[in-house]
Amino acid sequence: MDIKNVVVAGGGVLGSQIAFQAAYCGFNVTVWLRSEDSITRTQPKIDHLKEVYLETIRNMATPEGQTPQTWARGIADFETFDMETCLAKAEAAYKNLKLELDWGKAFADADLVIESLAENAEEKIAFYKKLAPVLPEKTIVVTNSSTLLPSKFVKYIGR
Repeated sequence: MDIKNVVVAGGGVLGSQIAFQAAYCGFNVTVWLRSEDSITRTQPKIDHLKEVYLETIRNMATPEGQTPQTWARGIADFETFDMETCLAKAEAAYKNLKLELDWGKAFADADLVIESLAENAEEKIAFYKKLAPVLPEKTIVVTNSSTLLPSKFVKYIGR
C-alpha cells in the first residue's frame, strides 16, 4: 500500500511533532482536533515547530551543527544535506499541514491514522468506536500510546 494521506488524531505535544515530521517527509497531513479550543492550543505548537526546524536546519549548515551529537537525522542525511532544500521542505510542511474539526473531511481518504490522544482508555475507546464506521477499508490505524496496550482497542476499531 502506498501511504500518502496521514491523519494525526490529537494535536498535543506528541501529535503536533508527529504531524510536522510526517508533513516534512512529504505526506499530506491533517491533524484532527475535537474543538476550536484545540485549534487555539495546537496552532502555536505547529508555529513553534516550524521555527525549531528552520533554526535546526540553519544550525546543521554550520561546523558546530555538523557533529554527531547535534546532527538532526530526521531532517536530512549527513551525506546529502542541502540547507535550501531542507528549508523549503520545512516551509512546505508548515504551509500544507491542515488542522481539521470535521470527521468526514479529516478521515475520508486517510491511508494512515495515528491516534495521539491523551492516555485515557475511555476517551480512546470512544474515539475508536466513532472512527471505525467512517474509515475507508484501506486505512491503517496506529497509536502512539506509551502506557496502554494497543491490543486493548482492536475490538473497537475493527482492524
